[in-house]
Amino acid sequence: MCKYILGMIIALILNGCVVGDAVALPFRVTGAVVNVVTPDVVGDSISTTGDAIDTSIPF
Repeated sequence: MCKYILGMIIALILNGCVVGDAVALPFRVTGAVVNVVTPDVVGDSISTTGDAIDTSIPF
């Protein structure tokens, strides 16, 4: 049972979704802020850049 729990913890640590989210977060926040000031197309394109970065980072 201990090996199973240790394996799950290691899998969650090495999953790495956090890295892509952390790099994409500034783009998403900037896109949301820009959406308030400018037309939606501009802010959405910035947010889409963040999504693309999140998708392209494999870890």
